[in-house]
Amino acid sequence: MQFYLRYILVFSLLTLYGCSSLPEGPKEAVNLPKQVAALEKVTAWQLKGKMAIRNHQEAVSANVRWDVQRNNFHFTLTNFLGITLVDMVAQPGLATLTANDTEYTHHNASELIAQVTGWDIPLADLLAWVKGLPKHKDYYTLSEHGLLRSLAPACNRCHDWQIVYDNYAKIGEVWLPHSLVMTRADDPKQFIKIRISEWIIY
Repeated sequence: MQFYLRYILVFSLLTLYGCSSLPEGPKEAVNLPKQVAALEKVTAWQLKGKMAIRNHQEAVSANVRWDVQRNNFHFTLTNFLGITLVDMVAQPGLATLTANDTEYTHHNASELIAQVTGWDIPLADLLAWVKGLPKHKDYYTLSEHGLLRSLAPACNRCHDWQIVYDNYAKIGEVWLPHSLVMTRADDPKQFIKIRISEWIIY
């Protein structure tokens, strides 16, 4: 039985994207093969920001924090008061999610968050997508400066997600996006918007 987190504060999507200014990206062309090679080495990182999710039942927005160490990660969503709404810890083969003081487990993190919240968030694939890292056979387009502008993943399990990127900033040796819009090509009414306020690479 799905547990819908109805007490998450519902913001308009304009609020999510209408606050502080975002980085403008590079002024000169980026060497894409070098950028991709550098991104593949980024396996330990943290991001903070906001995530807006819309499906057929609801539209919600929350603060997001995601800490990643290779294939292990800690993913949290909190409301505007700082109260934790979703707290997930995942490693290969086991994901544990705590919501509303109840703990749930599953072997697949994406399936677990869908069962508990009703949201389609492809967490495993998003580990690469959120960095702007294309995989083999993915279809993508580039911005005028050589960074990913859009991505159409080729994997069978990706449910026709399409990702559009914007607002890159250089963190260490790589350019990382600060704005992503993910839309289901087979169902445009479902989408996820992520606005990243901070990237940290370990």
